Amino acid sequence: RVIKCPSILGHLATFKKVQQALAAPGTLTRFLSHTEAERVAKTFAPIYPLDESSKAGRRGRALACDPQTAINHVLKPSLEGGGHNVYRGEIPEFLDSVPKSRWHNYILMELINPVIQKNILLSPRGIYTAADADSPDPRLSSDERQDPRTTAPADQLAGPTVSELGVFGVCLWRSQSRGHSPQLLRNSEAGWSLKTKPKAVDEMSVVKGYGCFDCTYLVDEETYL
Repeated sequence: RVIKCPSILGHLATFKKVQQALAAPGTLTRFLSHTEAERVAKTFAPIYPLDESSKAGRRGRALACDPQTAINHVLKPSLEGGGHNVYRGEIPEFLDSVPKSRWHNYILMELINPVIQKNILLSPRGIYTAADADSPDPRLSSDERQDPRTTAPADQLAGPTVSELGVFGVCLWRSQSRGHSPQLLRNSEAGWSLKTKPKAVDEMSVVKGYGCFDCTYLVDEETYL
């Protein structure tokens, strides 16, 4: 009588391997109409498996092992949620350290190039400004680094940042008898979160101190232009 929240299916849906499978050509039409599937597919970045038996897997391996193409991709383990990724030029060397028999546990995704914005970030670690943009560890604020070459004006200017908008969803369904699809009771948006990090940082984790929770700043279109 207890609602399993989230169910094992809900957990599995967040694994990178499931996302890679959903991005395969023709898969979405199992769940959506052709029109809806085309609209959703346009939001996908190219994702490849790394198995040796499929054509897509062999293509993924070729892209990941070539330093010239690896710089445009990110290697992700098939785990729940995010993190533990390998970026750009580090991918070929990382795969050399992993037995080929385990490569199928990863997926390769083409990097998304977000719009660069200017922002000042405040976190428990300190304040991130333009003075920290070239720091070896952008998590360290200008106060922590105490670089004598840092000028006062730079400490007051916004540094280059990128943001990530996450949308929360609510899905509630009732199981039916075996062989029948579940009865969908609710499937709707339930809010959003905005996270911002220094441009030089690849990971977005707020818990690890790489980024900050942010809020949108709505402006009039004419003012923005």
